Amino acid sequence: MNNPKYLRLSAYAILMSSLSSVAMAQVTEDTDAQTAIDLPQIVLEQGVETVGATTVILGDQPLMSTPPADGGEFLRGVPGVASGRMGGHGLEVVIRGQSQNQLNIIDSGSFTYGGCPNRMDPPAATAGISRADKIIVERGYQSVTNGPGGSGGSVILERETPEFEDSGPLTFGLSTGVSSNSGKINVNGDFALDLGRGVYLEGYAGSKTADNYEDGDGNAVRSSYDQKSAGLTLGYEGNGVDLALDIERDRVEDALFPGAGMDSPLSDTSIYRLRGGVDLDAGILRRIEGNLFLSEVDHVMDNFTLRPAGAMFARTPTTSDTHGGKIEAHLEFGATKAKVGLDLVSNNRFATLYTGMMAAPVLAENPALARFLMWPDVTIRQTGLYGETVTELSEHMTLTLGARYDYVKASAGAANTVPGGSAASPNTFYTAQYGTTFNDARTEHNIGGLARLDYALDANTNVYIGLSRSVRTADATERAMGRSNWVGNPNIAPEKHHQLDIGYERDGGDWMFNASVYADRVNDYILRDQFSVAGVTTYRNIDALLTGVEVNGSWTRGGFTVLADATYTRGKNKTDNRDLAQIPPLSGSVTMSYGQDAWQAGGRVNWAMSQDKIDPARDAGATPGWATLDLFGSYEMSDKTMLIAGVDNVLDKTYANHLSRTNVFDPGMFQVNEPGRTFYITVEMRF
Repeated sequence: MNNPKYLRLSAYAILMSSLSSVAMAQVTEDTDAQTAIDLPQIVLEQGVETVGATTVILGDQPLMSTPPADGGEFLRGVPGVASGRMGGHGLEVVIRGQSQNQLNIIDSGSFTYGGCPNRMDPPAATAGISRADKIIVERGYQSVTNGPGGSGGSVILERETPEFEDSGPLTFGLSTGVSSNSGKINVNGDFALDLGRGVYLEGYAGSKTADNYEDGDGNAVRSSYDQKSAGLTLGYEGNGVDLALDIERDRVEDALFPGAGMDSPLSDTSIYRLRGGVDLDAGILRRIEGNLFLSEVDHVMDNFTLRPAGAMFARTPTTSDTHGGKIEAHLEFGATKAKVGLDLVSNNRFATLYTGMMAAPVLAENPALARFLMWPDVTIRQTGLYGETVTELSEHMTLTLGARYDYVKASAGAANTVPGGSAASPNTFYTAQYGTTFNDARTEHNIGGLARLDYALDANTNVYIGLSRSVRTADATERAMGRSNWVGNPNIAPEKHHQLDIGYERDGGDWMFNASVYADRVNDYILRDQFSVAGVTTYRNIDALLTGVEVNGSWTRGGFTVLADATYTRGKNKTDNRDLAQIPPLSGSVTMSYGQDAWQAGGRVNWAMSQDKIDPARDAGATPGWATLDLFGSYEMSDKTMLIAGVDNVLDKTYANHLSRTNVFDPGMFQVNEPGRTFYITVEMRF
């Protein structure tokens, strides 16, 4: 159920979730098949508070930070998850030094790929974070069931059927929060209505608005935006059958991006989703579930409607339409639980850049001013077949095995089309840089898999080792970008990630500790190359190595709680013997809080070390280390109302995360400073 009281999954709550066992080997009899197969994960689930062997289920954890602008800002509180900022909205999620379609963002079974070639609207920016009943964050490649790619990890949003037994046929909630810096206002409301006979209706509407915020020096950062979202779900659950139809709409207007040469007057996303399943008792077959989805994105960016125009007016309208589905069987035989499935993800993108000396004809998208086909009708279709098993080898040992095959077909229907304001087609640029055209479709046969062994040293301690191979295909930009100074490579090979994970987890009752180390050897890593060809961004395959360490733990006693985490990632371009760009530095946080009865208060230190291991062609430069202090508190005014307040960046520190959002529209690279001191207050109610 969409319950604002249970949506307080802020940095504090997410940090609590990291204390779960990443993969206890002993699978008890009451562990369900879903949990068993999703072994190494962080899970946030509303409604109850339970610490399990592989998950943490969160209930009344109060919001302990400024209401987030979007899912990218929300998820940066998860240990091991960072995000790059290009403005106040549209933060790009990074896990283990990987981003974009190296990560899978799955919203109730559906995929949405943004409509901006410069990624002003990454998937997390419009994902239904506030509608999710469960959020699963996987670091690294942990399951073959999460669709193609996902070498760096997955963020999975799940929804559940609402419960009405004690609350009557109608429940509704309201959450509203305001922030001093930028005047941000977040308002969310939802309802659930029992229509009888197992049929229910859910609805949601939300609004987020913000002006420009100020950094610690009092300088205004162009970061305002206006976002509206709404959704309806008609569902049924009964007799072992669950079925739901979702219709959702998200609209972001007037989003400013100081880290880019353009702003976004409009980004419009519509999602249609049918999902469900049936429980069975047919021998080894226990359940069949699946989904169908369609997401449609219309996006516009320009350099003159929301900022002073330069010498040339430019505007890029784009579309990104994704459809697909999945059917999956759950099996049980002996000591083994398994999933076998077939899935499809197909994305089509089209983008045209219009330029001119006057605003009116560019705004009207006059065909004579069409300069480049940036995405020339690019379609990437991926059809996958997979299987994954979890087997109890003994009382202490569990083995997970998975295999996946993806057939990929990529085409560019307008690669040979010359736009009205140009003398060159995308093929002209492909030929100049790579000696090829994109008249013929490219196909791939990608094979991946994983093996993971978990061993319980005792009832409270687990160690594991995992090996995996994952393959991710190039996206529309890497494969087919069609402008003179930014050229995709039709012949680019898919990335092959070969990962080793080793970990330890200990639950000591009032304290927990877990640690993991990993190494990811990447063959054919797709490099966004801004140094080989002067003045032109190209793409080529290299060999790369990503390594890292993730540590977190907690201690709690007598109302006191201490939480801490640290993450380090190292990225190396082995082919050119240089550092990979946009790798976050050693960073983490320490939280201390005290709570009794209806109130809680505490503080959090967020920190990052300096980062000087950079690619000077794509990184804005070395980034100094920084630390900020946040203070927070909450008071449960009644069983239906909670008041939350605090101040982030108490000392008004001026700083920027290392992860800037480089782009080819500006001659230089620019890091966007984070907000300075910010007071906030939120009220959440449930009826």
